[in-house]
Amino acid sequence: MTEPALDALVAALDGDADGLDNFLIRGEVLADADVTRFDLEQSMATDVIADVRRFAESLTSKQVVDYDPSYQTNSSQVLVEKLTEIPELATADAAIRLGDLPNDAGGDSVVAMAHAVGTGASRIVAYRLKGAGIATRRSRGITLIPRDGIYRPVDGDVLFYEPRFDVLTCAGFAYFTTVTLIQTKLQAPDKARRLARATLKAVTVNVAIDGYDELEQAVVDDPTLRAKMAYVARLLQSEPEYATHLTTEKLIAFVDAYPDYDIPISTVGGKRALHFDSSPQHRHQIPRLLADDYLHSYLTDRNYEAGSKQRVQG
Repeated sequence: MTEPALDALVAALDGDADGLDNFLIRGEVLADADVTRFDLEQSMATDVIADVRRFAESLTSKQVVDYDPSYQTNSSQVLVEKLTEIPELATADAAIRLGDLPNDAGGDSVVAMAHAVGTGASRIVAYRLKGAGIATRRSRGITLIPRDGIYRPVDGDVLFYEPRFDVLTCAGFAYFTTVTLIQTKLQAPDKARRLARATLKAVTVNVAIDGYDELEQAVVDDPTLRAKMAYVARLLQSEPEYATHLTTEKLIAFVDAYPDYDIPISTVGGKRALHFDSSPQHRHQIPRLLADDYLHSYLTDRNYEAGSKQRVQG
């Protein structure tokens, strides 16, 4: 998928990429939002076109990688996914490309601002999603503008444009640089859910867990636990031998040796097993154990839980 996606973006930039249309996506969330259009005065429209083209050109200079929730990108890479895999964004994008949308008249809060550059199938659409600096209603402060020497408050919505974009679409592809974007702001976690379920199954082949079905549902539903499983998946890819440490015998020996971590054990069929506690304060324990989220300090002789760590090679 990476080569066609890159070719499509390069072709779009080489084609007619000068016309500009601007859109607001309003609603509580992207799923139930409405798309409206608005215009900009000519000098600003020229600047926005340049901003979108600059962003698209920067993506073509990066290594294009198929989206994988277990992958950790660096600044020289861009992720690509088929729009059909991101249904909420695909719906808004289809509305933008079909056109004939009403002019914006205010209303619900803004969840995204979009700028479409070019025409036809090769049209580029750049999105800025709700967050700090995005077009949105501001709850604090009063915006004033001068009129005849008197500063008067601005009523209604104020749009804040910033030349930074979260995702770009072109020719049925979505391009983005943050791996968590799809699961969080775009609400399309299906691929991450499948990865979490498959990873848990792979790493617990030799581990007895009382409450496995509940644990599986937790790692599929909880974004934090999905991220933990994505980390474990990366660990297995880089160090396949890591799986040899994940056995009932070794994990229970660790739990017995370090009771301060308070990882529960139960008995199933007369044999000891890890016990999954679904309460909010304990549901993370087995995923952390599978991810080896524990450290010992040689300096202070203390033990720590550590979700982020860098291995030191001897």
